Amino acid sequence: MTDYALEAQAYWRRWLPRAHATLTDPDAFYRQLADDVQERVSTVWDVLAEIHLTPDITDHTKRAGLLQLLGREAEHTVVRALVQLPPEADTRQRAEPAAHQRRLREFDSLLAQQQATLRALLDAERSVSETSDAELAQALQLMPELLAVLGTSPDELRALGRQI
Repeated sequence: MTDYALEAQAYWRRWLPRAHATLTDPDAFYRQLADDVQERVSTVWDVLAEIHLTPDITDHTKRAGLLQLLGREAEHTVVRALVQLPPEADTRQRAEPAAHQRRLREFDSLLAQQQATLRALLDAERSVSETSDAELAQALQLMPELLAVLGTSPDELRALGRQI
């Protein structure tokens, strides 16, 4: 098994024991989950690199460090969304392949929305004031420094009554 599969299996055994127990083929489930995580990490990393790697960063060490940081940020984002689900309080959290596919669709939809918002803001197709609080909050999950790039801050927006 890959590192993602082993991490998921350990997490689910510890924090989602009932969901883990319902798996009919745990090895296949965790292999598929690991493949899905790896695919999404690559996608998120590409988006973050596209946003953050500007032509003015010419120092090789800085570029390499930034790429490594973005890779870890992408990994953290995806693992939290697809592997580290909230611990079980009851039996509602199911580990069935259908539930996993639903989580993947939700994650992909959220990522697409975040990307669209980021692109519109960074390409000046839309201003911060034209962007809803929910869209800003979602975009900030993927790129926390977005508001600084746009010349504002969470505190400034909150002072204007924005709920982000």
